[in-house]
Amino acid sequence: MSPTNREIQLRKTCQLYAYVLSSIGEEVPDAILECTISYDYPVECMNELVETIKGLDEETFEKLISDRENELARDLEQWWQMYQMYIPIER
Repeated sequence: MSPTNREIQLRKTCQLYAYVLSSIGEEVPDAILECTISYDYPVECMNELVETIKGLDEETFEKLISDRENELARDLEQWWQMYQMYIPIER
């Protein structure tokens, strides 16, 4: 059976979260690592990814997305831009 769109998106978010954590020298939780390679154990980690990105200084974030040869760096930049366009307006 093919993965659903939600499962694909959850896996991609886990991959981006693992990329950010490993890039800043933090340990990647086992559940996130499993989610990066399998659709069997999807993990919702969007909030964690958002909070981690928000906690980065601008220079660190720019380093994460500046490697044009790295697909995850490009995906992270695109993901963050899309997230910022579609987040609910905070009041």
